[in-house]
Amino acid sequence: MKKNLFYLFALICSMSLFTACSDDDEAPGNSGVVGEVVGDYKGLMDVYYEPNVEIAKGMQQKITIKKSSDTSIGLELKNFVITVGGAPITIGDLAIDNCPLKVEGDKYSFTGNADLDLVVGKCAVSVEGAINGEDIELIIKVNVNNDLMKVRVEYKGKKMTGNESSEALIKEFNFDSDIIAEQPIINEDKTITFKVAETATDDDLKALKPIITISENATVTPESGVAQDFSGNKVVIYKVTSEDGTTVTEYKVSARKSSDALITSFVFENNPIVAEQPVINEDNTITFKVKASATADDLKALVPTITYSHKATIAPESGVAQDFSDNKKVIYTVTSEDGTVVKEYQVFISGTVENKDVYDFEAWAVPEDAMYKDVVQPIGWATCNDAVALIKNMGPSSGITYEGAYPVRETSDCVSGEKALLAESVDTKGGYIWTQKVPKVTAGTAFLGTFNALAALGDPMSTTSFGNECLDKPLEVKGHFKYIAGTDFYTSDGQLDKSRKDKCTIAAVLYEVDSNDDTLNGDNIYNSPKIVAKAMLNSEGQAEYTPFSLKLEYIKEYDVTKKYKFALHLFQCGIGEEIFIYKYLITFLFGQVCTNQIIRISYFCISINR
Repeated sequence: MKKNLFYLFALICSMSLFTACSDDDEAPGNSGVVGEVVGDYKGLMDVYYEPNVEIAKGMQQKITIKKSSDTSIGLELKNFVITVGGAPITIGDLAIDNCPLKVEGDKYSFTGNADLDLVVGKCAVSVEGAINGEDIELIIKVNVNNDLMKVRVEYKGKKMTGNESSEALIKEFNFDSDIIAEQPIINEDKTITFKVAETATDDDLKALKPIITISENATVTPESGVAQDFSGNKVVIYKVTSEDGTTVTEYKVSARKSSDALITSFVFENNPIVAEQPVINEDNTITFKVKASATADDLKALVPTITYSHKATIAPESGVAQDFSDNKKVIYTVTSEDGTVVKEYQVFISGTVENKDVYDFEAWAVPEDAMYKDVVQPIGWATCNDAVALIKNMGPSSGITYEGAYPVRETSDCVSGEKALLAESVDTKGGYIWTQKVPKVTAGTAFLGTFNALAALGDPMSTTSFGNECLDKPLEVKGHFKYIAGTDFYTSDGQLDKSRKDKCTIAAVLYEVDSNDDTLNGDNIYNSPKIVAKAMLNSEGQAEYTPFSLKLEYIKEYDVTKKYKFALHLFQCGIGEEIFIYKYLITFLFGQVCTNQIIRISYFCISINR
């Protein structure tokens, strides 16, 4: 049927090549009026199955009326193109000669008929036309194989002035839409391409309305400002017909496919064996670290979440488990949307990281970078012992002579293992080292991080750098403690205050960092906007070892792609104003504290993602 339809349209458009106008009723003496109708006519053609089933409508066509004789005319149609089923069919140049012209008042008419053998069979064809002033109307009827199929063609046109342009170009093609990333480009091959934003949906692409500028007095189909469907890489065909109808230019318009083929993000979400999330390197390798405890089975089941260029494809796909055991390299291939760029990435484990889930007090030593070699501290912890060592060594030059024990010491009084931490407030006498005040009482304190005692002589807030690198999401801090409050309470200026009693504090803080060099100090450890989670325990006294649990409260969402540091802090002399007291701790301007208060901490365990 489709084949017959094609033949039928070819027939309709070419029948005039074989049809002679009727010579019946030829009226003599029309030589004076033939010249009045000669010229070019431009109009629209509609095609129907008889009686009124529409096949095609509004096909723009140009017809030329020529003088055949003093009493007859000829019809000519050049570069005839029709569209059937969305496909353009070029018929070519058609001509009809020697059609007698009849005069009916101000109206001129002509008719013709013929029996033709065409590609669809034997056809009875009739042509009937009328010209009234500037207007022309034609009806063409085709009867195929004795009523097997009947078709009617209707044409209406208007006489042209002779000055009409033959130009049929799209001059500008634009979209007023936020989803357009790059406005359309009109290419020499009559294609028009544009780029849309990665966030554009199919619904967005189905609603795009182009604003089109074309040659003067030309027409374009579809019209400017009418929404078209550009989703799914569809090509929309625009036809520009010149003012004189002699030129039809076809443009193919589509959203330009991307040539990007990049992996933009590669992460293992919420995977406890991944110690450091993958890094995308310039050489198209992607490397990451895992915990030293990871097994081969763990490494065979790693599931990456991958983000890559818009509308590109990737193999293997995101979210599919891959085998990274035995130093295997997994090759990921990204192909751009337009298929012109194919990029390979090698993904592999670059190293392991020792697990650090437990912070205990079993091992003590003098730190390698210690200023004074008699300062023994729990390995992995910073303490106020450095500050007291400074007082011991520099204080005598200013009249301060403290010769007692360091505030933080090891003890065998523990719940498990062999050792625990003992932190005791000590009487450091008070006074000044140069211009820096030394407290009457120095409270025992220990924390995860580093301590720079010398900084107290210049910028006291820089003495502490809180937190160690944290590779997983901490949930809880567990341990055992006991605390004996001191009996004598002193103010920051060294005055005894019998109305006050002290307490101890255990605190945990998780915060974001841009790099491992970033840190929080005494100014901001409890109030920084970088804080993600925190927990705190206060006690005024606990005679026997008591288990404690600090469940971290998350005030921000944990993001596996970011870097974090985790701080644990054990200290005394809290009076309910943590920031205030803590500043005094760090600057040696210790607030109101008691002498001889003692806190013992036994076995800290950090529960991470469990």
